[in-house]
Amino acid sequence: MAANETRNEVEVRSQKVDDLRELGIEPYPSHSLQRSHTTQEIKDLFAQPGKELNDGESDPDAVPLTVCGRITFKRDSGSIGFIGLTDIAGTIQLKLEKKLVTGETGLSFNQVKKYLDLGDFIAAEGIGCRTNRGELSVQVERIFVISKATMPFPDSYYGINDPELCRRHREIDLVSNPKSLETFKVRNRILKRIRMYLWDNEFEELETPVLQAIYGGAAARPFVTHHNALDINLYLRIATELHLKRAICGGFERVFEMGRVFRNEGIDSTHNPEFTSIEVYQAYADYFDVMTLVEDVICAVAADVLGEQTEIEYQGQVISLERKYNYSEQYPTFTGNHWKVQTMVEAVREKTGLDFDTLELDEALKSAENLGLHLSKLDTQSLGYVLYAVFDKLVSPQLMQPTFITEFPVEVSPLAKRHRSKPGFVERFELFIHGTEYSNGFSELNDPKDQRKRFEEQLAQRNAGDEEAHPMDEDFIQALSLGMPNCGGMGIGIDRLIMLFTNTASIRDVIMFPTMRTSI
Repeated sequence: MAANETRNEVEVRSQKVDDLRELGIEPYPSHSLQRSHTTQEIKDLFAQPGKELNDGESDPDAVPLTVCGRITFKRDSGSIGFIGLTDIAGTIQLKLEKKLVTGETGLSFNQVKKYLDLGDFIAAEGIGCRTNRGELSVQVERIFVISKATMPFPDSYYGINDPELCRRHREIDLVSNPKSLETFKVRNRILKRIRMYLWDNEFEELETPVLQAIYGGAAARPFVTHHNALDINLYLRIATELHLKRAICGGFERVFEMGRVFRNEGIDSTHNPEFTSIEVYQAYADYFDVMTLVEDVICAVAADVLGEQTEIEYQGQVISLERKYNYSEQYPTFTGNHWKVQTMVEAVREKTGLDFDTLELDEALKSAENLGLHLSKLDTQSLGYVLYAVFDKLVSPQLMQPTFITEFPVEVSPLAKRHRSKPGFVERFELFIHGTEYSNGFSELNDPKDQRKRFEEQLAQRNAGDEEAHPMDEDFIQALSLGMPNCGGMGIGIDRLIMLFTNTASIRDVIMFPTMRTSI
């Protein structure tokens, strides 16, 4: 709609607000109108045996119905009119006849025609009926305005096709695009299912600080703010890890937190500076235990969203969530069936032919160069850094089916326990689906001396120019000094999981109000 047309319609609708008030009708009443049924409940009611209505028939029992919602279509035909009323459950048709809608209470038939528009919120009272054309409807006896919309309503058929507008003004997207509304309803189901699964398995949900004096738990740049009363800089958390592990040190055995974390990074299809993650920590467990937990949580979500189906289409690729690999001979404690598991060295060898079990640093650097990689100075410091760079740039984008990559270099894993049998590596995994990381976890480092050494190594990296290196955290080292049992921990990117289950290409379309450049 052109700007002039929009302005004119706003003026017309605003005038209707004034006109209604002159008639003694408040377009934004404060009294409540309690609905008796949602649109879906009405459909369910008249689908029951013995309650079905024939074409042209009204409810013989005259069950009183009160519905509330938004007008999403409106058409008049002489002394009969039809309105589409939409609520969170769906849409139902309202049938208005001039002889019945007299306006003794509420709006008259002519006032409905003249003053109500698409987008207005209304309430209607009446009984069920089926039109001569077979459409289940509410035969309206009284109709009331709840909230008059003064801006044009988006086209109910074509919707809004401008992604920028949809993300900046999500409310417009929700009212015009049913798929978007359904995506956020599915999002809520997923959050609820994850929580229920963990609650049912005796995990305690904790809350940790969003404002932190020392940020940590991930490799990321933080957002900085200033507390005026204390006159100190604080950071928005980049992860919930360190405080949750301090709770394990204090005696909790199974904990989790689901919430927003903040990373001062770029924006692309899988990254938003503000996003939702869940982190889970389990005492007396290792990374194999929490790998199983990751599978269990995601499969519980799949069962809720997909039913018995184990395959899902994501951006043209069929993803199988079937757990069909058994690794009990290779890893005796890792029983049952699982998704694919590969060490980072194995995955790099399979995809590139490079065997980091046999390469020296000089050979690895030359081989990476031959593969077309341009490594930064930080990437060339050790064999572990080169291995991770090759994996990150060349291998991870090719991992389409659910795959756990294990045994990360110690250099890139400052909070993970050293591998029990492989020097230079840690007991860490990441889950990849469709070339994207969905989960990260490890056997948690609980040796305070080793942790201090890792933090010192990270400080050296920071001094060498790595802005995402982990800072020193004396409070966390003190907590470890109190004692922390062996512990497995994992995190899942909730927004990416929702992208997967709603077949959504951009993270900004599963976050209700994503980070946007300020509009001018």
